Amino acid sequence: MNFKTDEIVSLLKEQMKAFDADIDISEVGEVTYVGDGVARINGLENVMSSELVELPNDIFGMALNLEDEIVGV
Repeated sequence: MNFKTDEIVSLLKEQMKAFDADIDISEVGEVTYVGDGVARINGLENVMSSELVELPNDIFGMALNLEDEIVGV
């Protein structure tokens, strides 16, 4: 198979234009502590490690420290 770079770039651009990135809010938690660049959040029972979490004011964080009732983001 011999692909041309321009063809590949064109196909990728077309597919990116058609991509619809719907964000699904499935859980809402409560920020209980913020300090040293870490937010501790209560109520995210189903969050997974390294999952992207949206915080107030369009701030995003990564779920890293998963405890029984608190998640460190």
